Amino acid sequence: MDIDELEKRIIQITLLSRDDRNKSIHWLAKQNSLIVYEVFKLKKNHFHRLKADGAISDLILIELIAFLFAVKEVIESTEILNRKNRSKDLASLRKVARNQAKQCRKARKTPKRDKLLFMQNNIIAWIEEGLSDRKIAELISTRKHIDVSHTEISRFHRELRENGHVDQ
Repeated sequence: MDIDELEKRIIQITLLSRDDRNKSIHWLAKQNSLIVYEVFKLKKNHFHRLKADGAISDLILIELIAFLFAVKEVIESTEILNRKNRSKDLASLRKVARNQAKQCRKARKTPKRDKLLFMQNNIIAWIEEGLSDRKIAELISTRKHIDVSHTEISRFHRELRENGHVDQ
């Protein structure tokens, strides 16, 4: 099979132009590992479905087409989030929500957060004294020379409440 036949066959089956395929692959390259993992799980399902259909005999071509279908499906499910009218059935909305959660998850720690954890006892004491989040942020800025916003203190305060470290 030469390259022109392969190109025609891929376009015929996937209905994706060469540019769309390239854009999809570049989009996938920018995603986190959970999204890539989801694409390969979907690819496996598409591969078995295509192989069972028997329309394509070349296994490598089936692999390629299954991969393109999986990427296309994940991209479509993430594009639903950007639409104003998301009227879909509940199963597809559940899949969209799951994909959105996977896209948002990032393993990261911030240096400010680590410093706040280090100063947790001081922050708890100030909270128990009744100081506001803005005042606590100001105290941290003047005493510890760490520039922290009151919203970061508020989030940290909420986290302390949820973990039972602070009564309020």
